[in-house]
Amino acid sequence: MTAQVATSAHSNPLDLHGADRLDDVSRPTKHDDAWRYAPHDLLARLLFGSTTATAQQAPAVAVNRIPQLDGPRIVIVNGVIDVDQSQIAALPDGLRISTFAGSATEPTDPADDVDSGFAADAFLIAIERFGSGGVAIEVTDGHHLDVPIHLVDLVAPNQTRNTPSRSAVVRLGEKSSATIVETRIGTGPVFGGLNTRTSITLESNAALEHILLQNLPETQIHLGRVEVSQHAGSTLRAHSFNLGASYGRVAYEVHLLGAGGQADLSGLYFGTGAQTLDQQITVVHSARDCTSRQSYRGVLDDESTGVFNGGIDVRPGADGTDAQQSNDNLLLSDRAEANTQPRLEILADDVACKHGATVGQLDDSALYYLRTRGITANDARRLLIDAFASQAVDNIESDAVRAWIRARIGASHA
Repeated sequence: MTAQVATSAHSNPLDLHGADRLDDVSRPTKHDDAWRYAPHDLLARLLFGSTTATAQQAPAVAVNRIPQLDGPRIVIVNGVIDVDQSQIAALPDGLRISTFAGSATEPTDPADDVDSGFAADAFLIAIERFGSGGVAIEVTDGHHLDVPIHLVDLVAPNQTRNTPSRSAVVRLGEKSSATIVETRIGTGPVFGGLNTRTSITLESNAALEHILLQNLPETQIHLGRVEVSQHAGSTLRAHSFNLGASYGRVAYEVHLLGAGGQADLSGLYFGTGAQTLDQQITVVHSARDCTSRQSYRGVLDDESTGVFNGGIDVRPGADGTDAQQSNDNLLLSDRAEANTQPRLEILADDVACKHGATVGQLDDSALYYLRTRGITANDARRLLIDAFASQAVDNIESDAVRAWIRARIGASHA
């Protein structure tokens, strides 16, 4: 396949606090629960606009930080595909990849089929208006891919349009399976951000492993949402690693629309400095006999803030629901902060729903035990942090992805 560059009819940046702000949409405020801990002063400085038609090339320093995985790779730089760094010329049987501009037909967005529940805020509107450089990924019925599909977003902000928007639409056909890895990285000292939306449809009995690696520089802001529609018997295993950015936001909303669906979401956020790492997770049970799991861990050092806002929504008729949610946080500093908020709404009978959350510090007795075995204080501390974080990392099947994550979090507490 030959990648094609998408263009847009819009030419002016959307300044969310300026004259080009959309009148019918307001920016979120601290009065909105889902945005309570966001840095609203910085969000107001984000500038959106249409993607340029000029071919983009990834800076070498950023390319060197991309996890090296087998299989197809799509590299998108500031919202435009980098053809040289992408690897989509020879695709496995059953896999179709195209840019929105190169699609024979307009891709179907699963958000069109369900009430996603996401607020119609300015950031979603910016994606709909300016995210024309996106990609459509389809795995056809009955195909099982044995190599991951790697979608890389690279941000190199400029002064006039510092926040690219990108959409991706993913569809797995009936009885198909695949792994998709989304990596977000950035370069440069210029303030800016990345605004993404990934819309996923899993047809009956399809299975997807979805891995999100967020590692933007601390000069940038990450706004990422993943929306999933699951049909009968489908399985989702989602893992997010929210590590970079000054404000790193990862939002998942999963709709279980068919009987017997399973959704297992897990994540790790590792904050240092003054980072705020924000997890907004919602699973909606709309069908019988579905199972969901949410398991998120936070490691927070210095003056960082971790947020977990996790919801379980059981709709009428979703009898037989089995839903569990847990959030555990490890504070490495008395200035770090963890905010955890479980949300349960149950409107059906014969359901099993439970949640739990913990916030703690390193175990002094465990540190003492390691010290008595001749281990230095720094090494003992590192071992305990690694043991806590590994429960999220070990669930990843890819050796290359696990190594990338361990190297990144190892550098955070070296």
